[in-house]
Amino acid sequence: MPDRTQIEADILQFVRSRCPQYPALDPETDLLEEGLLDSLLLIDLIFQLEERYGIKLGSNHVSPANFRSVSAIVSLVQSQGVGA
Repeated sequence: MPDRTQIEADILQFVRSRCPQYPALDPETDLLEEGLLDSLLLIDLIFQLEERYGIKLGSNHVSPANFRSVSAIVSLVQSQGVGA
């Protein structure tokens, strides 16, 4: 089971691959404020998280607080019992 560091690295790699114009991305970068997380990337990211970690994210999980930064996304994944 992946730990927090591995989950963070996976998510950073995923977001960086979709946002190559933003190489300075780090775990605390505000994805919403920087305009990196649009609706298409959000759907793609949710699909990736569900498939990679075997979790199911419902509409109650999709909130700005849970997807504001890579760090927040890692906490969301961990709240689903992955790498906790």
